Amino acid sequence: MIYSKTCEYAIRALAYLAKNKRKSFSMIPEISRQTGVPKFYIAKIFQSLVKSSILTSQRGPAGGFSFKKNPDTLTLFEIIRAVDHISPLASDCVMGLDQCAAANACPLHFVWAKAKEEILCMLRKTTLHQMRKKTTRLHFRELNRSRLLMTAGPKKEA
Repeated sequence: MIYSKTCEYAIRALAYLAKNKRKSFSMIPEISRQTGVPKFYIAKIFQSLVKSSILTSQRGPAGGFSFKKNPDTLTLFEIIRAVDHISPLASDCVMGLDQCAAANACPLHFVWAKAKEEILCMLRKTTLHQMRKKTTRLHFRELNRSRLLMTAGPKKEA
């Protein structure tokens, strides 16, 4: 996995916040209702994002959260780093070995090293705005199905 479930939730919430960026501040209950992310999770995530200078917060009836950093330039890498507090795709061995380096490589080391480099490059280049622009509407799977789903049209009823 490239990032944690907490990071998935952060991307969901920030995508919604970016969509509504004309509003000065958005409240956690509204963001939770629209994204399906539990309120307590959003509060925890947004604290990290405020500390990382991605968001700003304001107390009171007209308060909530808003972008401090422009979502048009905010990269997915910055979000992952702020929420997970580590570089995505840490240097752990893809096969789960205790030690894996060029000098003592696992069978997948060189293939994974190249793939990881390409993924990191994409995460550093892709902004939240670009991610949102590639989809006309965001639809999220139920949380028990876990992964972020972006589609370009309305959900089909079963």
